[in-house]
Amino acid sequence: MSTRIIFVRHGVTELNDRGVIQGAAKTPLTELGRRQAVAAARALEVFSPTALYSSPYVRAMQTAEIIGERLGLAVVESTRLREQGLSGWEGRVWQDIAAADPPIAKRRDSEGWWFCPPGGEPRLRVRHRMLAFVGEMTERHNDETVIAVTHAGALYFLVHALLDKIPIGRTHIRTSNCGFSVVEADSERTRLVSLNEIAHLQKLEED
Repeated sequence: MSTRIIFVRHGVTELNDRGVIQGAAKTPLTELGRRQAVAAARALEVFSPTALYSSPYVRAMQTAEIIGERLGLAVVESTRLREQGLSGWEGRVWQDIAAADPPIAKRRDSEGWWFCPPGGEPRLRVRHRMLAFVGEMTERHNDETVIAVTHAGALYFLVHALLDKIPIGRTHIRTSNCGFSVVEADSERTRLVSLNEIAHLQKLEED
């Protein structure tokens, strides 16, 4: 028997719209972000989840609370689901960082798992805690489905780990706000079942 973990990226924020690096910023959802969370809750209902976990950051908790309200689930905070700490990069756009410091941009694209943003959290640590979360869920929720609300960066490194890929350059692994990805895990293996499911968001984009 396996555990199904549905990883949901939080809904959109104003800083997302502006392309600003958020990290631990206390940015709330926009109105569209709240509607995305409602749409995600409707899509997730068919999986009959039994538990709901979330990063403690504001945008993730707001997303989880909206999902939990519809599904009748209490939100459990997990620091393992938080976004990568990016220190002095937070509040800036990547293009400005790369233009101001070309060597750091080159290192980010070439050092794979060994890269650490200046003063920030090493990629390997993000990889470790996200895989540790999967292991925790496998032990705690055997033969159940759980929802985990997290962030683009954390998901990016988890997906690379599950696909046994090294994060070199700019890969095409992307996750949309309130898109979800499904992981199945048991004591022997962990596999990525789907990546960035967004059919439930299409009508919102049309509006």
